[in-house]
Amino acid sequence: MTQWGETRRAVVHLVAVWLAGCALTGMQVIAVLAALFSGGAAPLAALLAGVVLMAVAVLAALGSAVRTMVPLLRRPRGLWAWTAGVYALGTAGASGAAVVYITVNRLDRGLLLYAVGGACYMVAAALFLPGTRVRLGALGAAAALAAGVAYTTWAAAQPPTLGEWISANGVDRGMLRVGDPPPGYTLRGVGASEDGFSAHYARPRSEPLHLGVERAGHDTRRVDARDCPVPRGDPIRCTDDGGGRQLRVYEGDYEHWELRLRRDGLVYTVAGDGSPTDRSAARHILSTLRPATDAELAGLTELPMRR
Repeated sequence: MTQWGETRRAVVHLVAVWLAGCALTGMQVIAVLAALFSGGAAPLAALLAGVVLMAVAVLAALGSAVRTMVPLLRRPRGLWAWTAGVYALGTAGASGAAVVYITVNRLDRGLLLYAVGGACYMVAAALFLPGTRVRLGALGAAAALAAGVAYTTWAAAQPPTLGEWISANGVDRGMLRVGDPPPGYTLRGVGASEDGFSAHYARPRSEPLHLGVERAGHDTRRVDARDCPVPRGDPIRCTDDGGGRQLRVYEGDYEHWELRLRRDGLVYTVAGDGSPTDRSAARHILSTLRPATDAELAGLTELPMRR
């Protein structure tokens, strides 16, 4: 057979191994996940044994088709050595890629994982082909795959930027607003979600204040004509605080209060524990509302981020 014919046959062989590796990676990942969720060692062992036997049969068939091309396959029991080698090396690489991929993407867009797993089996098969250049190329491909997995692991461990965190969690930037800290208070922490934003103000030897921002209509509690929540147990007292603000005092076992302000489709609430003996700090926060700076929002990146 001509050199071009040998090269074409090798390429077809590697593509076939890649396709088989894609399928095997998918079946093995699904089998492991199914066995883990089913519970018990017996189902796991049975599923894995079945997948391993299928993998060995598929790889043995692919090896048989290139007996004359691969030196190892011409030896006695060479087919089983080749099959075991390709399966062991390919599965090791695919398993490492799967662990990283599931950690980073939680099986979203799983086709990419299957393609990478297939590449691991293809590289393993290329290592058995004759020719120094072919083997060096296979080693280079293996190094590239390892570098890609290592980089993905490193990138996943890096903290997200503020923009990435806001985008991933579906946060509306229009709700990211704070008021200037009242005298003696400092802004200690923030939190955000699709539904709202919160900021916490602390002062030594004093109860903290909590600012909440949400869209108008998000609170679905029944209210009366004065926009005061209808009590379901302990009484609620609502009074006009001026400047468009409303004071709500929740009485009972857990006494607390809220100073609320509606503006531009948003509801701002400054809340505190106990009785509202001094509302000047809450009024100060509501009167100085502005978009939060990136420095004030930096703590968001330390909170969990959806993948």
